[in-house]
Amino acid sequence: MIKLSSDKVRLYLEKLKTAFLIILIVLCVVQVGILWSTQSSSFPFLSSLFSDSKIALQVSVEDTKSKYLLPSRIVLSTDFDGDHFIIPNGSKDYNSIWEGAKLYLAQALDIKPQKTQLYNDKLWGKMAASKPYMLEFNTSVPTDIIKWVLNLKPSAGDGLSSIYKIIICPDDPDNGYSDTLYIRDDKNIYTYSLANKVNSLRSKDFTEMVTILNDNTTSKNYQTAAEKWGNSEEINFPNDMLGPMLDNAEEAYPSITCSTFSGMDETELNSLDYEDYEKIASELFGESSRDYDYYKDINGSVVFKRLDIVYRLYKNSILEYKYTGSQTSAYNLRLLDAYKKAIEFIIDVNKQNNFLSKVNVYLSSIEEKPNSYIFKFDYAVLVNEQYGEVPVLLKDYSVAKGMDNQENSIIIEANSKRVVHCQMVPVKFKLGKPVKYKWAFQYMYSKAFEKYPELSDKDISVKNFGIYYVLSNSALKESIAPSFVLYTDDNGRYVVPLN
Repeated sequence: MIKLSSDKVRLYLEKLKTAFLIILIVLCVVQVGILWSTQSSSFPFLSSLFSDSKIALQVSVEDTKSKYLLPSRIVLSTDFDGDHFIIPNGSKDYNSIWEGAKLYLAQALDIKPQKTQLYNDKLWGKMAASKPYMLEFNTSVPTDIIKWVLNLKPSAGDGLSSIYKIIICPDDPDNGYSDTLYIRDDKNIYTYSLANKVNSLRSKDFTEMVTILNDNTTSKNYQTAAEKWGNSEEINFPNDMLGPMLDNAEEAYPSITCSTFSGMDETELNSLDYEDYEKIASELFGESSRDYDYYKDINGSVVFKRLDIVYRLYKNSILEYKYTGSQTSAYNLRLLDAYKKAIEFIIDVNKQNNFLSKVNVYLSSIEEKPNSYIFKFDYAVLVNEQYGEVPVLLKDYSVAKGMDNQENSIIIEANSKRVVHCQMVPVKFKLGKPVKYKWAFQYMYSKAFEKYPELSDKDISVKNFGIYYVLSNSALKESIAPSFVLYTDDNGRYVVPLN
């Protein structure tokens, strides 16, 4: 029998101990990696340790970032007092025009504007009616976001803080027949003369689209306010506003039914059991549902908790997210960083469940707070490639006692590090048969004044209008129909259902 010296035994045990510690460290790293992959918002400091996961997330955001920056409206115009077609959002022509517009926009932001002038509503209204392409967003979009989506260098767009509306005129006769962009923000109109011809949205493309639209009986061919009332000094709405101003238009809109989570009815809440919670969690979080503890709070809301993340599903299908970890203001608050976090959050929601599978999400407003930004988004329900989409508007949608009404489909508060709060409406939309409606702007405008006497206040000006599907608490699990919605410059929204 061989006897080992005490030194050899000690050395052997030390090696065994070292190997055991290495195995433990590897297991810990693997476990932390698993946690980070499911709790990335809770462990931002681990991103450098798991570069593959971070790269995967970045690739996902980079691949889909343009999906969340979409014009709310694209208009084709043949000339002043001519045809003005609203291109259906989400249609083939809409996507083609937006892709072409991004090429013009990228070149324009790489140069200085040829001319800058204070915004003049009559001038802009006349240009919008006479130039071939006009695109507008729901809100002024900061150029940092535009540059990120278009992959432009940081120095691009110098002097331009945001973009609200764009007019594109290839071979513009009013500007030496150069390809010209007119961009407006909240204060100015910027004119950009492009040195290089853009091989998109040319005269041939425009003529082909207009011919097809003229042959399509469902096309929306409208008038502008500038054409009907441009010489009047008494109108209180923008000259570029577009619609059937005087004559009735007959248009078909689909019926839409909304549905929420099973078990969330008032009568069913008290009978929820563990299997019901599991079903709701699975519907919300997919495969990640097993990572949550869930229970019902004293107000009847269903709560899902995981480390420093809390989700609360209210009885009327509002889903609230809160980050409960420690907060620090020891970093620079940057708008673009916060916006990226908001988009990452929406993408993660889209991966976990299918509530956003049949909707597009449009940025509606941005608000700066001391340590964060508030980003508000709204839904548009996809109908088909020809018809495009129908926009959804929340109105008087109550959340819970003591809380403000939900006025947008998704409201996200984010800083440069993470999303700290979100409220959204994870509602499913089901399309029904189309119904024909007749309406004219002048008639619906008068009906709005009859219904809302406060509109007669001379200090209130109309900012815009549109046809929206208005969603309120009472509409859940019911069919919702289109409504005429008047927007005022004091952020008022006045709803008159179409008949």
